[in-house]
Amino acid sequence: MALILSAATGNFNAGATWVGGIVPGVGDEARASTTHVVTITANVTCTEISNAGTGTFILNSGVTLTANVTHKSATASINCLTFSAASPATASIVGICTGASTGSGSAALCSGSGTLSVTGNVIGGSATNGNCVFNSSTGTVNITGNLTAGSATNAAAAFNSSTGTINVIGNVTASTSAGVTNNGAGAFTITGNVLAAAATGVNNASTGSVTITGSITASTAAGVTNSSTATLTISGGTYTASTVANAVISTNASSVVRVSGSFIYASNGFVPINAVKFILLSTPTLAKTRYALNGSTTYVDMFTADNSLGQAAITDVRFGTVYASGALTGVAYIPAVGSVAAGVLVGSGGVTGTATLTEANVRAALGMASANLDTQLAAIPTAVTNANAVWDELMSSHTTAGTYGGRVVRSTNANNELQLNAQNHAAANVHQFQAAVIESVAFATSAVTLFTGAMRTELTPELTEITEIHAIHGLDIANALTVTPTLRSSGAITQNITGNGTTSTIVTRI
Repeated sequence: MALILSAATGNFNAGATWVGGIVPGVGDEARASTTHVVTITANVTCTEISNAGTGTFILNSGVTLTANVTHKSATASINCLTFSAASPATASIVGICTGASTGSGSAALCSGSGTLSVTGNVIGGSATNGNCVFNSSTGTVNITGNLTAGSATNAAAAFNSSTGTINVIGNVTASTSAGVTNNGAGAFTITGNVLAAAATGVNNASTGSVTITGSITASTAAGVTNSSTATLTISGGTYTASTVANAVISTNASSVVRVSGSFIYASNGFVPINAVKFILLSTPTLAKTRYALNGSTTYVDMFTADNSLGQAAITDVRFGTVYASGALTGVAYIPAVGSVAAGVLVGSGGVTGTATLTEANVRAALGMASANLDTQLAAIPTAVTNANAVWDELMSSHTTAGTYGGRVVRSTNANNELQLNAQNHAAANVHQFQAAVIESVAFATSAVTLFTGAMRTELTPELTEITEIHAIHGLDIANALTVTPTLRSSGAITQNITGNGTTSTIVTRI
């Protein structure tokens, strides 16, 4: 990365502003040297801007700076970049902002009533009072990115000192310094989680309000500290105390802490919310309170009714049983012990079924309580007996007049119909019937064979003509067709051909 130093106060995009006349671009670090003020009047893209001595940058309204902003001046109270335009002016920084490593200035200062937007992570400095993004007036600063405090005292990632507003979308992490500090009457709004360390994650030190949507976790310091009369509104997360600090602590008796979410007590009893006035926000959802038992790490959790982790499903609870503080009603149908086999668990406390399946119970259910089932089954006729009975019934209902001595006979009439007779049906049986059917089928097959032969004898002349036609047209491979201009013959057929063969041809059988 090439370091390009300013040569004089001037416009960022003017060659005369820079040593060598080279305007910094992609891959370059643009540094404002001591006594120089570099004004960014149009969109700029480079790798980094920094400062030395009293050097500084001015960001004009309507401009987007795409670069990291790093405070590198050792001179106290000198900021690397300042946005001072009045509302409704806006400007943007796209890049990582880092506070001072020496000196006490800020990486980016909003000193007007306009709106400065920062897209990128914001990191506090390693020097005392090396805050990174500083809002000193009535303006608004919008930060989209994670905020991390610096490693020195009072080196917050973001600091609000007046009536302006700082809005953060991202997580806030403390270090030796607070992650963010609200030290005026303005408002701090954070959408993200807050994690404490050696210092508090969010420090509300004046009359301004703080609104947080996210989880708060204490460490060696509280996650959120409030010493002002302001109202704290925190929702949508879990608030976890450590063994030395509360997740949220508010010491001012005039302040009201409004919270909803899950409250996790420390194993030694440190409460997650330590406030003189504490109000639960309306309709908390999927929330719980965790208490340590006897100062140990064994806990008991208490859930809101809508939290499935703390309640059995209604399909697992006996029908009609109301639970979860009246919010849920069981729908499971549990059979009575008298309907469950003996010894099978059917309820709590070792309750088991009492129903016994005995022979008498089965017979009673089948309506055979006083009868022997085996005897009744033996009395059922066999399949052969039933078949013969059916046959006898058929023969008695469908007989042919005449006396045939009980024989099943075959005869033919003019319509070639098979006639079966069993006038004396008592002597006939199913085997006789089967034999008669087989004999009748053989007779019918013979008749069909005779009928086919007679038909072929009758059609002999026609079959001969078909064969000859097949040959005379050259369709018989075995008998080649002989053709002359005037004669065509094959087998028994000869044809005379007359005419000129071009416009007129007459074929006559001889």
